[in-house]
Amino acid sequence: MRIYHPVRGVGGALREDSFAIIDDAGVEIGRGGLEYRIVKKMMPDRPLHIELSMNAHPSASDTLFGALSARAESIKTEQGGLPARLFTRCAIDDSERHEYFTRMGFDDFDGEELFVLHVPQDMSTRRRNYSPLGTKSIDVDLRTRARREEFLLSLKEFGYVEHASEWLEERMKDPVFIARAMYQGSDFVGHILVTGSQNEAMLEMVCVEPKWRGRGVASAMIDEAIMQLSSQQVGYLLARSMRRNKSAIQMMRRSGFDWVRSEEYLLGRDL
Repeated sequence: MRIYHPVRGVGGALREDSFAIIDDAGVEIGRGGLEYRIVKKMMPDRPLHIELSMNAHPSASDTLFGALSARAESIKTEQGGLPARLFTRCAIDDSERHEYFTRMGFDDFDGEELFVLHVPQDMSTRRRNYSPLGTKSIDVDLRTRARREEFLLSLKEFGYVEHASEWLEERMKDPVFIARAMYQGSDFVGHILVTGSQNEAMLEMVCVEPKWRGRGVASAMIDEAIMQLSSQQVGYLLARSMRRNKSAIQMMRRSGFDWVRSEEYLLGRDL
């Protein structure tokens, strides 16, 4: 059995963050990779997120897991020793994967949670959350590729999964598309992005600068979006959040979202 860096990275991982294993007959029996993001604005206490993907024959699992774990520690060192979370995605009903990674020291405290809000068609029945005094909300200018990439980069700083400009261009064609920013003078306060269909929309991201948190900014931006959705007669607004992101979940509950289900585990351990 031999382990090595494949010619191309596994999934979205770089080559140096990827491993493959072949048996004595030269048959590949496992491969995996690591992708990492720094999300200080979303998780300041544990800002380095390292996602592990791995698929291996049982005979190769421990060797591959050991190599990936060691590489995760190296990534943490390369990033200046930032507090890190190493995690992997696991379907709720995948008991075999759940058992393996918990046996290897991962916990199942985190997951991706789905929430839904029934958009009221009569906004007079809903208590309105207003933005802080002196702030102003405007549509984000996305007319050029450079501006679209700048917008996506700003969302990435808050932990939003990276997308290319082409993805945003396609979403802009959806029946529902809301991209707004809030400012106080020239001081940036926050962003919101909502996309979707006539039946249901998705709250892709609502992000607020750390110094503005706890002042009702996110709730106010969500309310602005709900007003627009109501005027378009959109039925539902969906949202997802990591279970570990307690502040985001509290904000969604305050805004009227109901929990629907856990969509997947994010099995992991702190580094």
